[in-house]
Amino acid sequence: MIFFSCLAILAIIAGGVVSAFSAKKPTRFMMWMTAYLVLIAGIVQIGLIFGWYLLDIAFTAPVIIAFILYNLGNISVIIGRAMKGKKSWARYAVYAGGVALGIAMIILGIQSMTVELSVTHGVLLAYIAVILITMPIGLVLSARSHRNNQI
Repeated sequence: MIFFSCLAILAIIAGGVVSAFSAKKPTRFMMWMTAYLVLIAGIVQIGLIFGWYLLDIAFTAPVIIAFILYNLGNISVIIGRAMKGKKSWARYAVYAGGVALGIAMIILGIQSMTVELSVTHGVLLAYIAVILITMPIGLVLSARSHRNNQI
């Protein structure tokens, strides 16, 4: 899981770099990407990994696949948003990314059931549930902004 922790830290650093470079002429997309990299690709992933370590759950193949899906989903969402208005497939990249993120959360939720229920486990499940609930909201807002040609 060190690899995925490093990816999360790199996403946070990338968010800071994007913010610094876009400070003179910020755009809505750059502001969105900064927040997405830091919060979703970085902090959320670190929280998931931290929860996994606290519960001492094995990093099995399904868990590794879930983290791979999580990172590929983030890449797809960012590329889709970057290409919005330029490529007809952009919205589908955002949707595909959202689906990948959702599948990753479901896999992690199921795989976390290998340990006894505890307060820590409940917090991890609540964390996963919040992510699962808010992702479709983000996809709906993204679809509406595509329709209205807004960012």
